Amino acid sequence: MARSSRRGRNKKVNSTPIIIGVLVILVAVLASMLFFKPEARSAAPKPFNISKYRQDGSRFASTGNRYVLEGKVESIETRGDNRMLAVSIRGNNRELLPLLVLGSKPLQINITRGDTFIFEVSCRTGRDSAGNEVKGILVVNDVKTK
Repeated sequence: MARSSRRGRNKKVNSTPIIIGVLVILVAVLASMLFFKPEARSAAPKPFNISKYRQDGSRFASTGNRYVLEGKVESIETRGDNRMLAVSIRGNNRELLPLLVLGSKPLQINITRGDTFIFEVSCRTGRDSAGNEVKGILVVNDVKTK
């Protein structure tokens, strides 16, 4: 009787672990796409349009959007811990835009008059000293040097 050699036999490859691995990776990718919030992607600051802001600053405030603008600091007024900046926007030096820097939010950069910065701002609704509602206040969230 002839002996069969072990080398000559065809071995069956168990593909179950490979299929399970591919399925796990697919489920992980799909889950990350579902659980990654789309508003986090849309929350990136938008370029600021000064003419639209001047036309309807109240609509800017109601959205709570964040904007990025480049401007030169023309003057700085201090009120308690807060500072109000008058900023001339690049490409529109005729108008000054007021930006509020809250004292409760320390910035990593020393803002100086005459220098140009890149401001990340959010538009909010607030109250004046008499308690009246003021819409379209631009509050500085972050500043970077130009």
